[in-house]
Amino acid sequence: MILSVDARNAALKGIADKLNVGTNSVLSLYVGAVLAAEFALTNPVQASIAGAVMTFSVPQKVLAIASGTITAAKVLDASGTLIADIEINTELDLENNKVYSGGYVNLLSFTMGV
Repeated sequence: MILSVDARNAALKGIADKLNVGTNSVLSLYVGAVLAAEFALTNPVQASIAGAVMTFSVPQKVLAIASGTITAAKVLDASGTLIADIEINTELDLENNKVYSGGYVNLLSFTMGV
């Protein structure tokens, strides 16, 4: 099955709607299996949805709670339910993939495509 761009945009709108329910959804960054940083996503989470890509509103920098190289990222809704695993350096662009406990983690851009 190949979906049209309009259908993929609608799917992304559905994901955005789910993330916009309740208190803030989160973007969690991991070093291996260890939570290293967590961004509270804005509401609405999306800055735009076009061309089968959702561009997220970029939240402010946060402090890391663990040190190492970010290896995984997950988006969870406000209830803590996993919505998506995110690809580092493809969908998620960090100022630096190496983080240090107590140091800032700065998200430069964040997109999700279908």
